[in-house]
Amino acid sequence: MVTHAEAKIHRVGPRHTIYLAKDLVEDSTFPFRADEDLTVRIEGDALIIDKDGRSGHRTTKLDEAHSHRDKILTKTLDVLNFSPLTSKAERINQMLSEIHEAEMLESRVRHMPKNEHAIFLWEEETFLEMVLSEFFDPGATGKAPKGLFSLKPSAFESVNNLVQKDLSGLDKPEAIKKIRGWMTEVHATNDTNLPTRIAVEDYSWFLQNGLAKGLMELEQNIGRRVKENMTVLCGYNVSKLSDPKHLETLIDFHGYVILDQPFRAYRRGGR
Repeated sequence: MVTHAEAKIHRVGPRHTIYLAKDLVEDSTFPFRADEDLTVRIEGDALIIDKDGRSGHRTTKLDEAHSHRDKILTKTLDVLNFSPLTSKAERINQMLSEIHEAEMLESRVRHMPKNEHAIFLWEEETFLEMVLSEFFDPGATGKAPKGLFSLKPSAFESVNNLVQKDLSGLDKPEAIKKIRGWMTEVHATNDTNLPTRIAVEDYSWFLQNGLAKGLMELEQNIGRRVKENMTVLCGYNVSKLSDPKHLETLIDFHGYVILDQPFRAYRRGGR
């Protein structure tokens, strides 16, 4: 029985992974399964990992039956001293996936060229946070001003943060005018040669609150390429975009598209 082993934290691009020894993971007492939702918390000098009890979808009785069957089979194989065999192709695919993600964040997000008007279509909030972290990375932005429109107050340092509640109580024209004015104010402080960086977490909030027309006008006025010395990243939670016509129109206002599933960037052919 292996219940204690040395571990190490590795950095792969912008992500960190914890290496767990093979003997520990394959021990019959190891409490977690691959791809299982977990919660990580800090208690003093200890890092505690617990079962989260959540999943990305609502489980059905059939899902539960399959999960129960898999647990029984896995436990039986452990008892009989069977060990899983990972193919070279599986290991290579995992390595290539991590390299691809790191390269995408480095070249397509962190060092996004100036004048790009990009739309980021996301579903997972953790992925949104990772992309925003790269977009505002000080190594790429230097002393150029940065602005973020977000649902809650941001933890990013040196970022001019406009929060959704700042628009509450405003009528529709005034809310859009507030956004325009805020972008102008952030950019007006730029006395560097580097582009001002503006990002929006989730513009779909505007679509859900009767501000579709104003939002469309705002996006269209920016243009497929930003005229000023700016780079603009417009986030949309695609799970909240129910109208495919809205999605097509919004994408058409941009010259640069980033998807989180699959993680890929597109640039409009021709300028």
